Amino acid sequence: MRYFDLPELSSDLLQKLGVKDLRKIPINPAIDAKPFNCLSNVNSYIELYGGSVQFGWIFSCLGHIAVKMTAHAVVKSPDSSLMCITPNEYRAELLKFAPDDSVEKLVHGGFLPTKIKGLIDNEPLNKYIDIEKELDKLRLNSKGVVPQIEIQRLKDKGAELYPAILSLAKRHTGRNNQCYCGSGKKRKKCCN
Repeated sequence: MRYFDLPELSSDLLQKLGVKDLRKIPINPAIDAKPFNCLSNVNSYIELYGGSVQFGWIFSCLGHIAVKMTAHAVVKSPDSSLMCITPNEYRAELLKFAPDDSVEKLVHGGFLPTKIKGLIDNEPLNKYIDIEKELDKLRLNSKGVVPQIEIQRLKDKGAELYPAILSLAKRHTGRNNQCYCGSGKKRKKCCN
């Protein structure tokens, strides 16, 4: 099971996440842009072509039980249109992006944060989310270089919770929903 891009974000889900403005913006990777390096990519692009940085959030789902909001930077053109220039293996044409200027205050040493929200109240899921939050805090505070022993410690804690998380994802994924495994197929044609 892995995080995946939801085809649509319902108004109920956006409300739960506290998102008021969601836009679908084009993805046009810049020639020298590197994956997972959006802020640096945008700053380099702006130096060459102009524009400004627009901060906001992109979304991924874990088994229909949690949503990860990843801070992201895109180019804001002088006409106020937005464009993502960072290559992304999961999203090819349009990016679901929620502009949020407050993200700029959360950037730590050039690294952008994540937030994760459980869609149901469940003790193992809440513990798993706490592990994700701890890993993100370590990543931000160590400028992206987390000691391998810390990563392994958190992976081990997550592995203990995995059977309960997987069971929860199975229970909360309908036959016509995107499969909880992240394959992109409907569940009825994937994991039954």
